[in-house]
This record gives sequence, structure tokens and C-alpha cells, in this order.
Amino acid sequence: MTNALDGLRVLDLTSGSFGYAGRLLAGLGADVVKVEPPDGDAARRQPPFIGDQPDLERAARHLHFNAGKRSVVLDLDIEPDREQLRALVGTVDAVVESLPVGYLAARGLGYDDLITRQSDLVMTSISYFGQTGPYAEWGGSDVVAMALGGYLYITGDPDREPVKCYDNLIEQQTALQAAVATMVGLTNRDFTGLGDYFDVSAQDAALFLLGGNAQTAYFAQKVYPRVGTRLLYPQPESFYPSTIRPCKDGFVHAHTNMRFPDLMTALMEEPRFSEPDMLATPMGHADEFDQLMDEWLSQHDKFEVVRRAQALRLPFTEVLTPTEIVADEHLQERGFLVEIEQPTGEHVRMPGAPITMTATPWQPQAAPLLGQHTREVLDSLAGGQAAARGGTSDA
Repeated sequence: MTNALDGLRVLDLTSGSFGYAGRLLAGLGADVVKVEPPDGDAARRQPPFIGDQPDLERAARHLHFNAGKRSVVLDLDIEPDREQLRALVGTVDAVVESLPVGYLAARGLGYDDLITRQSDLVMTSISYFGQTGPYAEWGGSDVVAMALGGYLYITGDPDREPVKCYDNLIEQQTALQAAVATMVGLTNRDFTGLGDYFDVSAQDAALFLLGGNAQTAYFAQKVYPRVGTRLLYPQPESFYPSTIRPCKDGFVHAHTNMRFPDLMTALMEEPRFSEPDMLATPMGHADEFDQLMDEWLSQHDKFEVVRRAQALRLPFTEVLTPTEIVADEHLQERGFLVEIEQPTGEHVRMPGAPITMTATPWQPQAAPLLGQHTREVLDSLAGGQAAARGGTSDA
């Protein structure tokens, strides 16, 4: 079987979690050439590491976000390597980068410079605040984008400071949008023969993901407060429960059946849940709901709770631990988790295809060693240049 993006070549100059953009393209079959500085992509230095020992080749984030790519080491602060990059651009369909705003342009490697080598080039730049505007040259991070994108304000308990979501979710959402932008540009190129340039901002990505909360503030002049693990809507008449509560051995997401709210009474044998005042203003009685639920939940295991609740058509869900996720029978049946042998020799279990396709399957591949493909890529480039001159290469 062929892969969806067979024949497509992408130059990846991203770093850290922004490498997710190239990871998606590589998984779909594109030849993604990862250009790394001499000390490697920042993802190689971020824990956790295999064996809990810092190692550029054994960082889990690198193994995931750089899987399926070819690694080429170039130092873009020196002219010979910049010229190598320019030559590489002439062989690719697209460039995806996340270097500091202005870094490439200052070195003669901006979009306006590169299209002289590849007139129909599609280029996507990822940054925290975009290529223009008062914040453009500011540094950033996932939590900064989450804060200035409005997302951080709504996470956490109402009487405490905001709480950041785990991992770099906004950076990865930004990278996903960069991958989509790149594919839009390539599709447009196929129709028109023209290249394009895309400016993707993490702050924009965070606000776009936030959606309704910001719109409510603008149109209705209402600002919803943080509500912790509860459903976002704080009005007393809003339905409840929809929250995460502790069980005997972990946590469950407890959720009422909105059409038949008295089913909570049937599950926990608690008549108070079905009394008129509780049903009329359930969110107004959220604290009482939680107290009564906790008394019952503390006596039961989470899997037992979910089994009983779902039998009654109450959409409860277990909160799985990482160990339970890896062993989850549903993921096992779908083959989502795959074991990949890395160039170091270790066999690492990793996430597989984020989308399931049949005619053009996802490629589960290993991540490259730092600079593993430098000679291979540059030698093929030299050979191509010699062929274009009608001669042979000495490389």
C-alpha cells in the first residue's frame, strides 16, 4: 500500500512540541527532513528519558515527535550550512519552522529569500505570538500562550489560582494547525501552481480552542469563573453532577442523565438526589451533591462504579492512570499502542496512528539519531546538483 503523502518532501525546522506538525506529516508518508542544530532539537533534552538517564537519543518527547523523520545537523549561524539549507529548500515542497521571529530573515533564509530557490514553496512559521504585532518578538512557552490566549483563566478551583493543563497542549494544538495550514497550502499549489506563506500563532491557537467563553464575555458581558472539575456553567439551574470525584481506588467522572436525573438516586440509593429543590437547581446544590456522592463512592472501586452507572444509562467514566491506559483493552484491540525498535536498540511502546486509514495507512516508525541522515541527505543533494550540471559528484 502507498501512503497518503508519498512523494511529498518537507523540511522541518521546528523545535520541542512544535515538532508535532512534522510528526503528523511523516506519519502520513511525507519524507520529513528534520534540520537540527549541533546540540540537537530541544525535545531531546526534555524528560522523561528511557531508564531515567538523560540522553539525547532516549528522550520520550523526541522519540514521539520526531518519529519517522530524517535528521540532518546544520549550524545556521555559519554561512556554509546556510547555503546547504538553501540548496535543500530547492528540493522540497514545504518548510515548517518555529525559530525565533526574524531569525531566518536575518540570515537570508526568510520566505522571500527561499522562494528564489523554490518559486512554489509552501512555508509555515510557528511562533508564540505570530510574525507581526506588538508581541511578535517576545519569547514564550506553553503556559504563556495558555495565559495570554485566555485558556488559563478558566482552569482550576474558583477560590484558588489558575491551574495549567498537563504537558504542552497549546503548543501541540498550534502544531496541528500548522500541519493543516501546510496541507492547505500544498493543495492550493496543486490547483494554482502558486506557493504560500502561513503565520501560525500559539496565542491565536489557544483563543481559537477556547471558543465560547471569550464570546460570552464579548456578547453577553458575562465572565464564567473557574469551577474546578465541575461543568463550566455556574448558573444554579444548570444540570449537575458533571464532575470528577474520588472513589475507593481512584477517580470517576460522575455525570447525570439529563433526561432522567432521578437515576442518580437509583444508583446510590440516595432519595435526596430526587427531591424537588435538588432537581430544580442542581448546580446550586453542587456542594451537597458532592458530599453525598463521596460518601457512596468511597465504598466502591471505580470500575465497579462505572459498570453499575452505565447499566442504568448514567454516563460515568473511569479516570484511568497511565498504567491502566497502556493496558486498556479497547486501545489494545484497535492496535493504537505500537512497539517500535529505536536505532539505540530499545523497543519502546508508543502512540500509534491518531487517525485510522485503510488505503493509505499511517507509518509507525522510529525517531532518528542526531544527525543520522546528514551525509545521506547532503550526498544525495550533491549528486543531484552534479546530475543537473551533466557531471558526476565526488561525494
